[in-house]
Amino acid sequence: MKALRVWSKPDEVRMWLLCLPPGGGGARLFKDWADLLPAGLGVAALELPGRGGRLGEPQATSMTEVVAEFADAVEPLLERPVMLFGHSMGAVLSLALARELRARRGWRPLALVAAASEPPERRNVPVSLADASDEELVTWLRGLGGTSDELLASREFLAEMLPALRADLALVEGAEWPELPPLDCPLHVYVGERDAAVDGPGAARGWAAHTTCEQPLRSFPGGHFFVQESADLVLAALAEDANTAVGGRLLRSR
Repeated sequence: MKALRVWSKPDEVRMWLLCLPPGGGGARLFKDWADLLPAGLGVAALELPGRGGRLGEPQATSMTEVVAEFADAVEPLLERPVMLFGHSMGAVLSLALARELRARRGWRPLALVAAASEPPERRNVPVSLADASDEELVTWLRGLGGTSDELLASREFLAEMLPALRADLALVEGAEWPELPPLDCPLHVYVGERDAAVDGPGAARGWAAHTTCEQPLRSFPGGHFFVQESADLVLAALAEDANTAVGGRLLRSR
């Protein structure tokens, strides 16, 4: 399926880490993780249209359609255990995907990790951002940190990234979140210590309403993009949480 990128060799995978990127981001953000995580923990990622390998496709406009496409795309992975990881907007999409797969086939992830994200009912992105000018979006990105001034000054980078980001903001702003039973799996919340966009303790309390198995809040050095800024620490935490999710059966180290 076009939406799914598999970065590990399937025949070596004992369980999958299925990653969903932040707004404006693509699946390649997670490609290197396949060589950095323990052997047996395979890495795959989902990609919205309009960026990366789907650059020529129209941007998505319906959360319902996106989640249905993602649910179709991940079917080949579901023969093995899966842990979901979502960064910022990707965390919200992870929750929506878990809900969709539960409704379709009674499936649940081994665990869900929500990184740098408020729960969907607490999303604090200004409504005006979806209609903001390019200059306003660049200013907002600069405030989040994690994107170099060099990239933010690159016309080529902005020409690809800003339309995807604007579409993603509109997608989340327009989504409806009905009250549904919580997920029956551990839900981990990862936050950056300097992330001005996410209130760590508040986010943890909010996400706790979406699980029957709340986990301790994990904090990492960095801001909204701590996942890249503190990659070694994040990957170590993911390996530990994945190992716990499979009952302490240690994943084979590289």
